[in-house]
Amino acid sequence: MPTPQKTIYINFFDGIDQTKVNKFIQFTVDAINQHNPTEIYYLISSNGGDVDSGFTLYNFLVSLQGKMTITMHNTGTIDSMANVIFLAGQKRYAAPNASFLYHGIVMNFNAGRYGRTILKEHLSRLDGMEKRMTETISKNSKLTKEELKKFFQQGEGKDVEFALSKDVIHEIKIPSIPQGAIHLAMSFV
Repeated sequence: MPTPQKTIYINFFDGIDQTKVNKFIQFTVDAINQHNPTEIYYLISSNGGDVDSGFTLYNFLVSLQGKMTITMHNTGTIDSMANVIFLAGQKRYAAPNASFLYHGIVMNFNAGRYGRTILKEHLSRLDGMEKRMTETISKNSKLTKEELKKFFQQGEGKDVEFALSKDVIHEIKIPSIPQGAIHLAMSFV
């Protein structure tokens, strides 16, 4: 007998860092263990954040695809590293008034003294992070590496029509949670 379809809806509206990603993963694992869904439908809006943490979350979400469908619905904005996480969804949607922002990576430095070797190491790390993002986004959409490099150099905000034309999303639609559906919200404050 086929497994009945069971979707859980999870809201996430926050930035991306190591602590929040660990909590996001634990929240998702707990929801899976409690509800045994065939689909997790994330209603997501994020201004992005830490690249390494974002890739950890992206890879976690991709790892779930063998046992369930991962759906992403942009309910506000998907910025920076959140674009990579968003593309972990097998099904991707955006609200009509949502947006996407692509820009280069920045690093925070503690006050101190830096020699040539340290500065070269940081520049190499920045280049490597942008390359990983470019490769992942271009692999999961119709955005080209050349377009992404341009966006990373100048910063570029895009609307849902652009996202639809580039296969970042599959449909523009108003978010809707069916009556009686399991609806959870992540809040890590």
